[in-house]
Amino acid sequence: MGQTALTVFREIAETDFDDVADALIEMQAHYRVHCPTRGSIIDGLKSRPVGSRILLACENDGIAGFACFSAIYPGPGLTSGFFLKELYVRQDRRKAGLGKRLMARLAAMARQEGHDRIDWTVDADDLRLQQFYEMLGGRALPKKQFFRLAGTKLTELAGM
Repeated sequence: MGQTALTVFREIAETDFDDVADALIEMQAHYRVHCPTRGSIIDGLKSRPVGSRILLACENDGIAGFACFSAIYPGPGLTSGFFLKELYVRQDRRKAGLGKRLMARLAAMARQEGHDRIDWTVDADDLRLQQFYEMLGGRALPKKQFFRLAGTKLTELAGM
């Protein structure tokens, strides 16, 4: 890649929904998981829960990567933090340090907003991604385990 692209970090705006939908479709294909229709993705972006935020990394008038996150409370010592749900760099922008810069910008936002940490999960078999987060200074918490309640079980519990 010859010249380094200028990266602008900013939060999502409604005018970004089409481009972000493209990036989300690419992400779903990358992870080889089901992808809803483009219309459903855009509807989901429009109706995100309050507090659900998306930080965009924009280069050459396009979305080069993104981080989806929310503020959470409480945490250790009854402090607040960010929970990072997704970090994704577009295929053609990998290996250029963009993931690290996205995380650095997210860390700066956390500090600016008075938060003490960023939490996230990583698939147990994704060693490359684990190494990336360790390189940033993140550490796995072996005493924690990720749980999910969804689908029928969620509905059953809601009906109690």
